Amino acid sequence: MMLIPGPVNVPQSVAFAATKVVNHRSDEFRQVVKNLEELMSEHFNSERTALLTGSGTLAVESMVFSLLKKQEKVIVLTYGEFSNRLLDSIKRRETDIIAYSKKFGEGFSIEEVKKIVEENKDADSVALVHNETSTGIAFRNLEEVSKIVKGSGKKFLVDSVSGFAAYKIDVNSWKIDAVATGSQKALASVPGMGFVALSDEGVENLNEDIPNYLNLKLALKFQDKNETPFTPSTGAFYASLRAAELLKLEGIEKRWKRHEACSKFLRQVVSKIGFSVFGDESNFSNTVVAGIPPITPKNLISALKERGIEISGGMGELKEKIVRIGILGVVDDRAMSRLTIALSDIFKQDINEKVPDECKLPDFLRNEVIW
Repeated sequence: MMLIPGPVNVPQSVAFAATKVVNHRSDEFRQVVKNLEELMSEHFNSERTALLTGSGTLAVESMVFSLLKKQEKVIVLTYGEFSNRLLDSIKRRETDIIAYSKKFGEGFSIEEVKKIVEENKDADSVALVHNETSTGIAFRNLEEVSKIVKGSGKKFLVDSVSGFAAYKIDVNSWKIDAVATGSQKALASVPGMGFVALSDEGVENLNEDIPNYLNLKLALKFQDKNETPFTPSTGAFYASLRAAELLKLEGIEKRWKRHEACSKFLRQVVSKIGFSVFGDESNFSNTVVAGIPPITPKNLISALKERGIEISGGMGELKEKIVRIGILGVVDDRAMSRLTIALSDIFKQDINEKVPDECKLPDFLRNEVIW
């Protein structure tokens, strides 16, 4: 059983769809491109959604290079490994960066965001990571953050590679210029696709003085005729279309709530057995529970692996200091129960907490997922 921050276990129909190899200039595949953009834009409530063959990092860098200009003044908020990677991408765009950093395991309050934006009235843009899987911390108040940023007249770029489908995101209503995500996270598809959702304003602000593979304007130009500019991973497109269909059938609000319910349950369980868990009610992640276990991370990872469960260790400055348990995509009460039984056995403690009903998958999806 794989409980890492991505890639994730996928429904059987998604795994089967990933095997399809077709002519990418055929009418059949054009229909896939059309349907996938329509569904993803519906899930994001965005004006457009660029469909990219590549990792979540490709989606983030395409967003950065397509939306930011050289010498543009950009506020970047960092609080973990992936925030630092976002910062590095923005540096490579040769922008004028104003960086604010938190220690790994801490987050920014809404008051701090407001103060930062007010102190930098001449900044053009703000960029941040929505959900930091390296630390299990997130901006749970993204709508409030967007009101502050957009109210100041700045562009707002969001790396939600591990946040999309696990939290409410409303690109158009919140006026976010761009949100990047990947297929292999809470969407519960196979690795291989990146998505960048854009508002009207985001579409209008797209640049072209960039490498073609990062050019969202070029991607959308081809999507206007239901094609991609370059040979895509057809299997990843088919798989992601099926995953987007399943997301619609489950209901995106129910998926948000399922992630949150599973996260709260797991945080309660590991706290009871002695973990020092990162985050609090204001900033905990819906997709990753991270913290310092009562035994060494290496020993816990090994003990769980002996029981058929795979979790992750720390990254960057937290390497070998913490564990990270991923609860993205189609994780449900069965996965949580199996993990709880294993933890109870390892730590020789009774764990009587009941997995909440909100953590369950709907029956049609439950039948497609094997834990």
